[in-house]
Amino acid sequence: MKKILTTVLAVSTFSMAGDLTLRDVMQKVDFETLKILQGFIWNNDLMVKEGAKAIADHPMPKGGAAKYIPPEKRQEFVKNMKSFERIVHGSAEDIVHLIEEGKREEAFKKYTNMVQGCMSCHSLFRGW
Repeated sequence: MKKILTTVLAVSTFSMAGDLTLRDVMQKVDFETLKILQGFIWNNDLMVKEGAKAIADHPMPKGGAAKYIPPEKRQEFVKNMKSFERIVHGSAEDIVHLIEEGKREEAFKKYTNMVQGCMSCHSLFRGW
């Protein structure tokens, strides 16, 4: 019951895509990233696919992502944004296709690649 309630709340919270901040979008991506991991751990391909599809199709934050980046990091962020998008979204799309083809091990490798793409962006954004 708790899992169902959490899912309903997450879906309803993020269905208002036009007004989402960067934090809202990142919380949705975090939720879906964990859902993918749980799907792999629980051997639940549907969870993996649902999480990956949601990441591949996640909304943009209101005003675009660059507006939330500190001004001193904005130019470098914009320069790298396409690469981050390609790694994260491309990997999420690949995960869906690989799961559909029954290639769970390859899909999990794409999952780790996707998370590395997330961390590359976070490293730049947070200055790690």
